[in-house]
Amino acid sequence: LTYKLPTLDLLDPDNDSKHSGANAREIERNKAILQSTLDNFKIEATVLNAISGPQVTLFEISPAPGVHVNRISNLENNICMDLQAPSVRILAPIPGKNLVGIEVPNQNRTIVTVRNLMQTKPWEMAKEKIPLLLGKNISGRTIILDLARAPHLLIAGATGSGKSVCMNLLITSLLFRFRPDELKMIMVDPKVVEFQVYHELPHLIVPVITDVSKVALALRWAINEMERRYRVLAKVGVRDLSSFNNRTPSAETILDDEGQPIPDKMPYIVIIIDEIADIMLAAKTEVEQGLAKIAAKSRAVGIHTIIATQRPDVKTITGTIKANYPVRIAFQVSSYTDSRTILDGKGAETLLGQGDMLFKPPGAPAIERIQGGMASDAERDRVISFVCQQAPPQFDENVFRSMEKESEDESPSQPTLPGMSGDSNQNESAEETLLRKAIEIILRDRRPTISYLQRTLGVGYNKAATLMDELERQGVVGPQIGTSPREILIVAPEDLDQDSEADDDQGDNDEEDGKPSSS
Repeated sequence: LTYKLPTLDLLDPDNDSKHSGANAREIERNKAILQSTLDNFKIEATVLNAISGPQVTLFEISPAPGVHVNRISNLENNICMDLQAPSVRILAPIPGKNLVGIEVPNQNRTIVTVRNLMQTKPWEMAKEKIPLLLGKNISGRTIILDLARAPHLLIAGATGSGKSVCMNLLITSLLFRFRPDELKMIMVDPKVVEFQVYHELPHLIVPVITDVSKVALALRWAINEMERRYRVLAKVGVRDLSSFNNRTPSAETILDDEGQPIPDKMPYIVIIIDEIADIMLAAKTEVEQGLAKIAAKSRAVGIHTIIATQRPDVKTITGTIKANYPVRIAFQVSSYTDSRTILDGKGAETLLGQGDMLFKPPGAPAIERIQGGMASDAERDRVISFVCQQAPPQFDENVFRSMEKESEDESPSQPTLPGMSGDSNQNESAEETLLRKAIEIILRDRRPTISYLQRTLGVGYNKAATLMDELERQGVVGPQIGTSPREILIVAPEDLDQDSEADDDQGDNDEEDGKPSSS
């Protein structure tokens, strides 16, 4: 089946793309007001240039030698009053220049449409591995984030600031660039209403997750998949997913740890979480640790995360999350404290809403102001319909089953393995049966791995790992040494029973030998 990527025909015509920024009369008026304000406060500085963007115009000011830039920054409230503007943002100085910048809102703002963004050269000629459209900066340049370089993204902003529109634009970017076999997604939507329109996408690994108790399990699966991919890369002898997918496949079949043929290519995986605050309330420690593990190691194997919140407080955006998510987008927030939580500085509290954002890009100290692109609900629905008509969703039942079983494994009523803590003979019998099955599978298929036990027994990772530890303790398999497969130490299940009897006999002999002789 030939899969076709969406085309621009699915998007609305861009009728307003030529009308961008403030007009010349507005610019000259604001320039004169700024100069007058500086003169009134006896600050020797000259208003030089004006760069007009979709939402704001940046005025460049050159202070005279010896003038402290903080004197201009301190005039923020006076400048707002003189310009009759809702807010201004002062850059003292503009990064990379010996100038001070003052961003002033335009009277007539321009909507940046997704079609306008996709018709620009940066998008048409994008060389990024995972390009995500963000919007246009103050000079009108299309801004694209390479998620593969990021490699994770944190988005925060108050209700109505444009956060959800941004999330939809990011997903639309992925749909326009990737086939289902090239990129897979896991979507988490605790609010239930945000991502339900995507529930039939063929790119989804599992249905849209709305139960917050399942999020930690999904992250745990992603961690297991990350570790599996690292083992696959090691088998092939490459360092990252890009090299793996671009390699010339070997003429000989290479098997993974489960004995399955290694595929020619593996897709990128993007995990998108819409509201992290609700999830942190339910399982803060596990989710925080899961995200940290993924963020620290998953870049090379093509697993990336995008998390968003409308409650940017320190309880949600913790120090651990901030440390692992250096690439961030801040929309309008209510206070300087929230801005500092997201960006480590002020600025987000002065944004205008409706897609006005501050972007902290990867590897760059400067923060860039962007007007976010917008796709209407009708455009989004047409794109989703086009994609879904070509291929049905093909959920990975093994992932879903693993998550369900792992949830059961963690239940307090779950019985334990024989020889370990357990109160009921019935529970012990059930566990003995499971252990016996594990032994039979390993001896029959000669694949002593945790992931293989997961798949064949239909249990979660924790249960399979506990079974493997017990098998090692009882002498069925040897220890795990590096990436080498475990050694199978017995030939048949009876060997285990014989070893146990021999141990008992030896114990009896030891006791007899140790008896003191009577005199």
